[in-house]
Amino acid sequence: MAYTVWLPRGDLLPRTLTGLVAIPAVVFIIFQGQFFLKIIGVLAAFGLLREWSNLSFSKPYHWLSFVCFSSILFGFFPALRVGALLMTLAGCGWFLYLKVFKSEELKVICFGYLYITSAMAIIIHIMPNFGVNFALLVLTLVWSVDTGAFLAGKTFGGPKLAPAISPNKTWSGFVGGIIFGLGSVILLTRVMNIEVSESFWAFAGVSVFLAQGGDLLESWCKRFFKVKDSGNFLPGHGGMLDRLDSLLAVSFAIAVLWYFCGNANAHVLS
Repeated sequence: MAYTVWLPRGDLLPRTLTGLVAIPAVVFIIFQGQFFLKIIGVLAAFGLLREWSNLSFSKPYHWLSFVCFSSILFGFFPALRVGALLMTLAGCGWFLYLKVFKSEELKVICFGYLYITSAMAIIIHIMPNFGVNFALLVLTLVWSVDTGAFLAGKTFGGPKLAPAISPNKTWSGFVGGIIFGLGSVILLTRVMNIEVSESFWAFAGVSVFLAQGGDLLESWCKRFFKVKDSGNFLPGHGGMLDRLDSLLAVSFAIAVLWYFCGNANAHVLS
């Protein structure tokens, strides 16, 4: 079987250097505890909503972004969470009522705001409840799926996964992402001696598919708005949406896991 040997060049060098700096920094913050994990989540939410506003309206700030961001902040107060959800829905509903854009554009824009807001609310208010080790496992899975898909796709190439959405993604990258994602999580549990339950492995098995689905969804959105990258926040990686698209999708699996497991640490990690 023929394969391609590649060397760091083009976007790969800044992509690698950014990863070498950003990943250890995020891991360090995670180990500082839930408070710091929530803070970095809030900052990420602000950046994501800002980028979505820029994609949608060609400007980084829009009143609907602030409505969504405010609803995420209100989530820190349990008594206000239902109101925060209603506020977000009302904001999107009012935007639809204004009919500033064509119907299809309005639906995509409002879906993006609801999607990002819901996902980041889960990441900020639910994921930290599982503990530091769980957050580290989730991020390792997401990073590894992305890296495995990139490396396998570059090395083996082959048939396109979804050429109408993302011409560069291949089936070899899809399989590589699954293998690399699950393999990295298995390795980390062994190295750090983390005991996980069957529920976690079911979650991980679903998440390797969701992560790649989130990547495709973000690619479709960029194609819809006719842009290459969601931003230029990270050299070689693009914007925050480009880097967190997989995590946003996986967040909904986290919510389902929390719903069914209740006391997370007792049923997921031991």
